[in-house]
Amino acid sequence: MSFVALLAAGITLSISTCLNVWQRSAEAADLHQEARAVIELLSRDIRGAYLGLERTAGYLIGVPAPSRENAVDTLIVCTESSSLYRTALLPEELQTDWHPESHPLVTDYVAVRYERLARKDGGPRGLYRTASVAPNAISGAGLEWQIGEPRPELVSSSVTGLQLRYFDGQDWLDAWETTEQDLRLPWAIAIQLTLRDARQQDHVYQTIIPIPSR
Repeated sequence: MSFVALLAAGITLSISTCLNVWQRSAEAADLHQEARAVIELLSRDIRGAYLGLERTAGYLIGVPAPSRENAVDTLIVCTESSSLYRTALLPEELQTDWHPESHPLVTDYVAVRYERLARKDGGPRGLYRTASVAPNAISGAGLEWQIGEPRPELVSSSVTGLQLRYFDGQDWLDAWETTEQDLRLPWAIAIQLTLRDARQQDHVYQTIIPIPSR
């Protein structure tokens, strides 16, 4: 009986260990997939960064977080990557009547903002993306009407850190601002993304995204 008990205990311990290893591997794979999805979304918007054919409109603003450890930088960019969804950003009363000829100032360009929000309504903390209709990025004209308050959408509640650096052709900078006096886009943006798993352990993912339209 003692032998059987020891044998059963050993089998139970082996099964428990295998299950723990499998669970951790599954959690790591899920977190890795989530990180890839976040980076892909960021990359799509960054690659679509645009200043207009005459370089008289459009913008890219990168604001570093107050603390560089476990903090999320803010990125605001005018992008053409989400053009297929621009009509969905219009108010409901305009979606049915919207037409390029009747409202020519709305173009294929969308303003997106990435930031970490402390939700007042009790929603989860994490990385949020806010999209709104952008002014005409070719002519620089403004919108003819109020489009309402854009609604932030949660990208990932696992994100605890997002650090962005901007390459100007010579140096890597912590911040970037496109202005009328300096109408430029960076050559590339380096992303360092931190996600926290269920065991409260941080995992860091890094990549560099070039901006073709600069």
